[in-house]
Parts: sequence; structure tokens; C-alpha cells
Amino acid sequence: MNTDKIVKLIRYVSGIPKSIYVNFRLLPFRQALHLPILVSRKTKLKSLSGRAHITQIKTGIVRIGFGGIDMLDYRYDRPVLQIKGDIHFKGKAKIGIGAKLLVDGTLYLGNNINITGDALLICAKKISIGDDVMIAWRSTLMDTDQHAIFNKNREQINPDQEIIVGDNVWIGSQSLILKGSDIKDGCIIGANTTITKSFNTENAVIAGVPAKVLKADVTWQH
Repeated sequence: MNTDKIVKLIRYVSGIPKSIYVNFRLLPFRQALHLPILVSRKTKLKSLSGRAHITQIKTGIVRIGFGGIDMLDYRYDRPVLQIKGDIHFKGKAKIGIGAKLLVDGTLYLGNNINITGDALLICAKKISIGDDVMIAWRSTLMDTDQHAIFNKNREQINPDQEIIVGDNVWIGSQSLILKGSDIKDGCIIGANTTITKSFNTENAVIAGVPAKVLKADVTWQH
């Protein structure tokens, strides 16, 4: 066994006590026994008052705080879990070092999800992410402004709005996906792009601030 595999094994083993706690807080007892969610020992647990729902019950099908990318350091970059609402896992999910999930609403994650280092998901209402989606490092998805804005009649004018991400979508590094965004199947979101609306084109490269379709009829490989 090489050094990398030994280090990986040590990290998984050291996370078992915290993984047990997370599973029994978020899942029904019979599901929790299988430890479908593995978390690194460095994971910051801010709140686990909500519920997790997992379609496929298999040990380690959801992994949080493992893996890595070159610009992040496992010793210092901590994942954060705040699950006050509901989080649904359709299948396999990898949520990397330093990633933060703050869920007060309902978060749906499809099968074969890869959220890499230091990404941030803030879900106050509803975020739906399809199958085979990759969210690159330091990207942010948030369906809320987090602070209410009122008009002179004290009516809120900035309500939370759902985010929808289709299947087989690649969200490039440091992208910002804001409330009301709708990204169709097969799209590639360029690095440092800000999405604030619905795009009706599938299999497109979308990039820029403001975002626009740059190319159509493209495919990408995981």
C-alpha cells in the first residue's frame, strides 16, 4: 500500500466517531446503522436539527471533507455542516475539503455529485441539483439574499427563489449562482461567472458577468 492510500485510510478511520454521530442525528436508526454518510474528523458541525434522506443506503455513498485539490490544505480547511432543513441524496456524492453546506430549506443532490474544495451552498428555500454535476472550487450557490429588503409599505421585495441545476452540468471555479437561476442539462459554466436568471439552452458554454451563452452544442467529460 502506497503512502497516499495509507493517508486516505487514516483520514477515513479518524472520521468514524463523527460520522456515527452525523448519521444517527440525520437519518432513521436502521439507515444510520449502515453509515451511508462519512465525514472527516475536521468537519465543523454547526447544527444537525434537520433531516437527511438517502435513496441508496450503502456505507460511504456520501463523503464529506475528503479528497482534495492543490490549493487547499487538509490541515486547515474545514468543511461545515449546518442542516436545519432537509437534504436529499439520490446517490453517490463527494463533498470536498472546506466545502460548506448551510441548509435551512430543501436541498436535492442527484447521483454522482462532485462538490470540490471550499464551495459554498446556502439553501434557504430550495436548490435542486441533477445527476453527474461537478461544482468546482470556491463556487457559491445561494437561493437567498440573506437579508430582507422592504418597500415603503413594509412589503418584502427580495423573496428567496429556487435554484435549478440540470444533469451533467459543470460549474467552473469561483462561479456565483444566485437565486432564480436555472441551468439546463449539459451546460458548462465558465470560471468566475455570475448566474442570476434562467438559461433555456442545453449543452452550452455560459460565461461572463453578466452571463451569456458563448457556445452551443458542446459536450464535456468528467
